[in-house]
Amino acid sequence: MALKHIQKILIPILLLGVMWLSSCQTGSTPAGTATEENKSMGPERVDIRGSIIASRYSDGQVVLEIEGIPPAPGSRYDRAYVLVLPTAQIIDLTGGVISYNELRQGQNVAILLRSGGQGNRVGVGVARKIWIEDAY
Repeated sequence: MALKHIQKILIPILLLGVMWLSSCQTGSTPAGTATEENKSMGPERVDIRGSIIASRYSDGQVVLEIEGIPPAPGSRYDRAYVLVLPTAQIIDLTGGVISYNELRQGQNVAILLRSGGQGNRVGVGVARKIWIEDAY
């Protein structure tokens, strides 16, 4: 008889615990995202953080050549060649989404890539997400 009472109490407590642990995170910034002060900043660790030095457009795709800013902590590569497809998410300085044809030479960007590179010097890949950043 005591076992029935324990089961009646334990099951709702377990259900509440599962709901609490699986609930969405609200009220705080998730790890690896921009802060409220500067929405344009990408996460602390990215594949390449630098300046666009060349942009080539061909058949609905853009290839960017990015040169890293020398003291770029958290950047995986010093230079990267990035294919930007129309489906890539590009975040501007205000936190809004922009089109890939609004990327210009000289802009500072932070990019997460889909594929790797050669060592830690040159990265080659497809852009997953691009953040336009303020001047360093």
